[in-house]
This record gives sequence, structure tokens and C-alpha cells, in this order.
Amino acid sequence: MDIETVLTRIEALVTDARGVPMSTSCLVSRDDVLDLIEDARDSLPGQLADAQRVLSQRDTVIAEAREQAQVIIENAQREQQHLVAQEEVVRRAHEEAERILTEATVEAQRRGDEMDDYIDAKLANFEVVLDKTLRTVIRGRETLRGQQAVDDLGATGDVPVFTDPDSGSEEPI
Repeated sequence: MDIETVLTRIEALVTDARGVPMSTSCLVSRDDVLDLIEDARDSLPGQLADAQRVLSQRDTVIAEAREQAQVIIENAQREQQHLVAQEEVVRRAHEEAERILTEATVEAQRRGDEMDDYIDAKLANFEVVLDKTLRTVIRGRETLRGQQAVDDLGATGDVPVFTDPDSGSEEPI
């Protein structure tokens, strides 16, 4: 189960939960919330593996670009050696080699920048998912804490007493 599905299920659980009278609190099944949190924990390693795979792809693309640049440079150097015989040809070979080297460097930089942007976008998305998960867990814990406070009041056995505004007398509810 992916993290987005888990978050949606947690949200639905809280939204559909039975409300506590005269409060903004609600009753949520502890087992259901804990199961969903466990599902979230189980899905996070997969999400992290996806991010790691993106990072490794970045390195592969950069390595391929460098290899291509090296091949281009080697080809330019071989071509230059063949054209040494004539002065004009030699000058053109130097210019062409520099152009090819510059293009290869620019292309390698461009691919690296594109991959960095792609990885940054994926990591930003992952950050949003983690942030949503954290906020959901915090809200769930706050809800549980709020429920425990209500349970604690009931455990004392005290009956709340309210003053009737019309008569001024105190009566239990």
C-alpha cells in the first residue's frame, strides 16, 4: 500500500469517526489508527528505495555523458593527428576539437542539471508526502490524547455540576 493511500484512509477514519457530544473531539479506533500507521511505516522503505533509484539513475546518466564526452574527445584527437600534415587543416582540426569538447561539456552539464532538477522535484514530492504523514500522525496522536483526557474525567466518578442561570441553584446533569 502506498503512503498516499494510507494517508487517505487515516483521513477518512478521522473524518467518519463518531463525534464526542459538546466537543470537537471524536472517537477513533486505536487498532485502526495503529494499523494504518504500521501500513505507512511499511510503505516508506519502498518510497525511499524509489528515491534512491532516482539518485542512482542520475549518476548513470552523468557517467554516460562523461563516457560520450570522452569518446568525442578521443575521436577529435585521432582526427587531429591525421590532419597534422597541412597547416590550414591543422588549424581547423584544433577549432573543431575545441567545439566538440565545448559541446560535450555543455551537454554533460545540461544533462546533469536536468537530472538534478528531476531529483529535486522527486525529493520535494517525497518531502510533501512525509510532511502530510507526520501531520496526520500528530493529529491522530492529539485525537488519542484528547480521548484519553475525556476517559480520565469519567474515571474519577465525579459528577459535573452546573449552575442554572435562572434559579442560581447547582444541579448535576
